[in-house]
Amino acid sequence: MRGTTVLKTLAVILIAVFALHQAIAALYSPVKTETAVYTTAADGINITGLIIRNETQIHSPGGVMHFIAGDGNRVAKNGVIANIYDSESASITLSRIDTVNKKIADIEEMLSYNDLEAADLDMINSKISQSLNSVIVSAAAGNYQNTPDRLEQLLSALNRRQAAMGESADFSAQLQSLKAELSSLSASLPAAKGTVTSDISGYFVSAADGYENVLKCDNLDAVTPEFLKTVTPQKVESDVIGKIVSDYEWYIAAEVSVNESLNFKEGDELTVYTQLKVYPKLAVTVKKINISESSSSAVVLFACSDMNSELAEMRSGPMKAVKREYSGLRVPKSALRVVDSKRGVYVKTGMQIKFTEVNVIYNDGSYMICEKQSDEGNVLKLYDEVVVKGKRLYDGKIVS
Repeated sequence: MRGTTVLKTLAVILIAVFALHQAIAALYSPVKTETAVYTTAADGINITGLIIRNETQIHSPGGVMHFIAGDGNRVAKNGVIANIYDSESASITLSRIDTVNKKIADIEEMLSYNDLEAADLDMINSKISQSLNSVIVSAAAGNYQNTPDRLEQLLSALNRRQAAMGESADFSAQLQSLKAELSSLSASLPAAKGTVTSDISGYFVSAADGYENVLKCDNLDAVTPEFLKTVTPQKVESDVIGKIVSDYEWYIAAEVSVNESLNFKEGDELTVYTQLKVYPKLAVTVKKINISESSSSAVVLFACSDMNSELAEMRSGPMKAVKREYSGLRVPKSALRVVDSKRGVYVKTGMQIKFTEVNVIYNDGSYMICEKQSDEGNVLKLYDEVVVKGKRLYDGKIVS
C-alpha cells in the first residue's frame, strides 16, 4: 500500500515537472525570429520640388462665360475654352442642359439592362458604396457645395441596380419629361457672342498663382539657390480666368546641399517619387546643377516630359529623387552573422536552425535587403523565419 502511495507521489511530481517545463518552454524561447518578406527600397534624397514650366495666362474679354474645357482638360491649339454670353442666365441654362443630358444618358443606359446575367452587379454595388461614402465624407467635412451632384450620382447608381435586378420601374415618363425640358432649354438658349480660345496646346487649369511669368523654362541658369530664396509671385490680374500648361519638357527645381548635389551629374536618368495619385513616380533627367555663390548649396534641375491634369495643377511639394531601387528579402540587420568568413543568417525550420549565406544589396541601418535567389538549395526564401536573437548558435542546432 505504501509502495503504491510512493508511486502515485512520484507520478504527480513527474507530471508537475513536465507541466512546468512545458510552461517555461512556451513562455521562453532560446531564439527570437522575424519573417523574411519581399520589399523594395529606394536609395534617394528627400527634396522639396518647385515646378517650372511654360504657362500662358488666359484673359477674359468680358461677358458671361460658360466653360467648355473642364479643369485639367487637354486643349488643342485654337481650341475653345469657353463661350461668351450676354447674360448670366445663358450660363445657367447651359449648366442645366448639361445636367439634363447626363440624366437622359443615365436613364437610357439603365433601360438597356435587359439581361440580369450580363449586368455587372458587383460593379454597380461598388458604385453605390462609393457614392454613399462620398456623400457622407463631404457632409462630415462641411463641404456642401457638390452635395447635390453627389446625391444625384447615388440616386443614379441605385436606379441602375434596380433596373439591373429586373425590378419594376417605369422611367418612361421621367425620360419623356427630361427630353421635353431639354428641347425647351435648347430653344431658349441665345447664341454665343464670342469664344475664349487657346493660342497653344496644353492642359487648361482654371486658376493662376502668379508664377506663370516668373518661373520660365528659357533661363534655367538663373535658377540658383539665391533665386529660389527670393522668388515671389506676381499679382494676378482680375481678368485672368486660368492658364494653359504646355505639355512639353518642364522642370523640377530642388535646393540641396553641395554634398548632396555630388550624387548627381548632368544627364543622369532617375526617378522622382511624388505624392500624386496618378503619377507617383516620374522619369526624369538631370538637366542642370547650379551652385550657390557661397558654394554651400545647389539647385538641381530635373527635366520631365510626363504631363497630366494632376501635374498641370501642381506647383510644389515634397518629393524624393531616387537613383536606384533595391528589391529583395527584408530582414533585420541584427540577423546578420559571419561564419567561416561567410556572411549569412540563421533560419529556423521546425526545431532546427541552419546557417544560410546571403548577399546584402541594401541596408538602412536597422534593416537590410538580401538578394532573392531561386528557391532551390540552401538559400534565404520568402517567409523564412530568420533568427534575430539567440545564444550559442551553430548550424544544425536543435531548439525548442
